[in-house]
Amino acid sequence: MLTRLEWRYPDPLMITAFSLLIVVYICLGLLKDRRKQAATRRSRRVSEESAKRPDLNIGQPADVSREEARARCTQALEADSLRDYLAVFAAVEEPEVTRAERQQIRSDKILYHELQNIEDHLGAIDRSRSRLMQLIDQTMHEALRSPTESILSIPSYSPTALKEHFDRAHSDNAHKYEAYLSRRKQGGPRELFPTREHAVRWLQLAAVVKYVDGGWVANVLGIDTQSSTRLGNSDGSAEWRAGKLAWQVISEEFGDGDLAKNHVFVYNELLKKLSPTDHAPTGDQIGFDGLADDGGAPRCWTAAIAQSCIGLLASTGEFFPEAIGFNMAYETLPYHLLVTSRELRELKIDDYYFALHITIDNPDSGHAAIARAAVDRYLAEVRQREGQEAMERMWRRVQAGVVLADGLQTTPWAPITFTLDAPSHRWMPLAAPAPTAHKVAATDSETRLVTLLGRKASAAEKMHCPSRLLIKGRLIEYWLEPSLYTLDKGLTFVRALAEKKPWVVPGDTSRSQLVREMEWGGRMFGAFSQDEVRIVRRWIRSLGDDQTSHSAGTYQHFIGGSEHGQHPPNSLLAFAEIGIMDRFPVPQNLLFASSTILGSLSQCSSDRTSHDISQIIPIWFTLAALLEGFPLSPARFASPLGMTVLRILRGQLGFPALHETEDICAGMDDVFAETTDPHYTTALGLHEIGHNICRRQGLQPISTYSELVQWIESTDSPAATMCNDLLALRARPYANQSFLLGATWGAVVQVYRCPELSQYLMPNEQSALNRISADIQSALEDFLVAECDSIKGSIMTSADWRRDFARSCGRVISVIGQ
Repeated sequence: MLTRLEWRYPDPLMITAFSLLIVVYICLGLLKDRRKQAATRRSRRVSEESAKRPDLNIGQPADVSREEARARCTQALEADSLRDYLAVFAAVEEPEVTRAERQQIRSDKILYHELQNIEDHLGAIDRSRSRLMQLIDQTMHEALRSPTESILSIPSYSPTALKEHFDRAHSDNAHKYEAYLSRRKQGGPRELFPTREHAVRWLQLAAVVKYVDGGWVANVLGIDTQSSTRLGNSDGSAEWRAGKLAWQVISEEFGDGDLAKNHVFVYNELLKKLSPTDHAPTGDQIGFDGLADDGGAPRCWTAAIAQSCIGLLASTGEFFPEAIGFNMAYETLPYHLLVTSRELRELKIDDYYFALHITIDNPDSGHAAIARAAVDRYLAEVRQREGQEAMERMWRRVQAGVVLADGLQTTPWAPITFTLDAPSHRWMPLAAPAPTAHKVAATDSETRLVTLLGRKASAAEKMHCPSRLLIKGRLIEYWLEPSLYTLDKGLTFVRALAEKKPWVVPGDTSRSQLVREMEWGGRMFGAFSQDEVRIVRRWIRSLGDDQTSHSAGTYQHFIGGSEHGQHPPNSLLAFAEIGIMDRFPVPQNLLFASSTILGSLSQCSSDRTSHDISQIIPIWFTLAALLEGFPLSPARFASPLGMTVLRILRGQLGFPALHETEDICAGMDDVFAETTDPHYTTALGLHEIGHNICRRQGLQPISTYSELVQWIESTDSPAATMCNDLLALRARPYANQSFLLGATWGAVVQVYRCPELSQYLMPNEQSALNRISADIQSALEDFLVAECDSIKGSIMTSADWRRDFARSCGRVISVIGQ
C-alpha cells in the first residue's frame, strides 16, 4: 500500500550550521588566494634584489651586507687561485724519486761524509775518482747531443771566443732577470718560493751544496800541482801560475781568513736563524740534513759530490785542466741566484749569502774574471811550452770541466716562469714544470715507442680525461694532446713513464701494469695491435739494462786518448805514521802559556842554519806544503782554526793579509797590475823564492811530491827523516794540527828569519820573506791567545795542544840548526 511522503520544514539549527560551513569554506579560499599573491610578490622582490647583488653562498645569514658578500666571494676566488698556484710547485718540490736515484743518494751521502772527513777515509780517493769519471762521462754524453748550445761550440781555443761565450751567458741571464722584474711589477707571483715554508725547505735541501762552497778548487794549488806524469821535462810552472790565480777564488770563498766572511759559515748561520732550536749541524756531520739516508734532492747531492771529487783530484796531475774549467763555468752568474736573493728578501729571510755571490762573482773583477784569466793563462803557457796540438788537447779537457759544471743542477728546484693569461686574468706557468727530455740520444726502443704514441695520440684524443694519473706532475691528457705532441715531448713523457711504478717495472713486462692494461681484461685491450704491444714490451725490457754503460768512455773519446790510464801517486797516501811521535822530543824548561809560547820557542832558535843549501831546499818545500790539506774539508775549515790556516797559506803564497773586517777582497788586482805596471812581478811566495834560490845556485828544485819522495828515500839524514815524518802528519791535518802549526812556526824562527839565509836572497825576496814571517806570526798569535777553538775536533786539552806544538817546532829548530 502506497503511502504519501509527508514534507516537513528543515530544522532551523541544521540550516544555521550548514550556512556557517559554506561561509568558512569561502573564507578559507579567499585566504589561500591572498597567501599565493603575497608569495608571488615576495618572489618577485627577491628576484629583483638578486639581480642587483652577487650570488651568496648557501646558508649565508640573511643579515650579511653586500660588501661582506663581495669580500667573501673575492676570498673564495683567491683561495682557488692560491691552490692552483701552489699546485704548480708540487711537482718540482716533491719530485718522484726512482729507486736508482735513492740508491745513488745513499751511496753519495757516504762518499760525501768521507770527503768532508777525508783524513779519516783516505780510501775514498779511489772511489771519488770513479764517481767523477762517471759524472764527466754522463754530462759530456748529454752535451754532445747539442754542442752548439754549450762550450763545445768553440772547437778550437780562442780567448776572444771564450770571453764572448761567457759574456753572452751573463747577458742572457741579466735580460732574463729584467723580464722577471717586469712580470713582478705587473703583479706576477714569486717564481721560486711560493711561501716562506717553501723557501726554508729549499734552503735546507740546498745545504749539501753550500757546505762544499769553494771545494771544487780546494786542492788546485799545492805540492802535487806540478807532479803531473805527463809533463816530461817541463817544470809545471804553467800549472802553478794558473793554479795560483784559481786559488784566489777559494781564498775569497773561505773568507780570506775572516770567519764572518767564510761562505760555508755564512750559510750555516742562515740555517741556524731558520731553525726552531737555533742550531744547524755542519756538513761534516753524518745526517746533517735530518733526512733518511736516501732522502734529499738527488740533483743537489750529485752536484755536491762532483764539486768535492774534482776539488780533491785537481792537483794530482789528473784533473787540473778540468778543475779550472769547472771553476770558470761555476763562477758565472746564474739566473736563479738573482731570483733567490730577491724572493728571500720578500719573505723576510736573510739573503746575504746569495747577494754576496752576485757581487763577488762579477765578470769584471770578481771570481768569474779570475777564473777565466786562469784558463787563458794556462792554455797560453801550454801552447808556448808544448805546442798547439798539446794546447788543444788541454782545451778539450777544460771544456770537459765546463760541461760538468753546466750539466749539474745545484738547486732543489729552479724558478718557474709565469705569464698573464688574458681570458682569465690569472698568472699561469709559461712552461710545464715537468722536466724536459735529457739531451741523451734516444735509444732505438725509445724512438719506436715515441713514434707509436704519436700515432695513437689522435685516436685517443680526450679519452684519458677521466684519468687522474700524474706523470711528473702532469696528467696523461697533457702529454698526449695531439696538437701539442712532438718527438721531444714524447721522449720526455716516455722517460718519465719509465720511472712510474707499478705502471712500468724496468726489465719486467709481467709486473708492468702498462702491459697488463693492453692485454685481455685490461682497459686498453684492442687499442694496440700485437706488433705494437711488442714495441712496448721491448722498451720495458731495455730499461733493465745498465744505463750508465751508454755514456761510459765518452770523456776519453772526446779528449782523444787515455789521459787517466795511470794515476800519479797522491801525497795524502804518502807515508805511514808508525813511530813518528817518538821522534818529537818535548823541549825542556819551556813556558807553555798561550801568550808566551811563540816567544819562548823563538829563543830556542839557533843563530845559524845548515851551510848546505842543497839540504835546506827540500826542507823548505816540505815546510811550505804542510797545511795544504786543511781546505779539503770545507765544513771543518769554516772554523777559527781554518781561518788561522788560511791566513798562513795566504802569507806563504805571497798574498797580502785580508782578514780584517774592513778589508776588501783583492779580486783581479794582481792580474790588472800585470797588464798595467811594467815593473810588476807575480806575488812572491815561498814557492817562487825557493825556485829563484835554486836557479841562482844551479840546483834542481825539489818541490814536487815525487821529487821529495825520491830525496827522502835516497838520503840518510835527520833532515830527510824529519821531512818524512812531517809529510806523514800532513795527511791528517785536523788530527795533527798542533804538530803541523808548530813545524810552521819552526820554519819562521829557524829558516825565514835566519841571518845566514839572506846571502841567498835578493832584496825584494828578503822583503817578501819578512812579510810572510810577520803574517804567520800574527795569525798564530791571534789563534793561541784567543784559544777559543784551538783544539776543535780534538780530544786533547789545551795544554797538550801547546806541548805538541812546541815538540814539532823544537824538532824543526834542532834539525835545521845543526
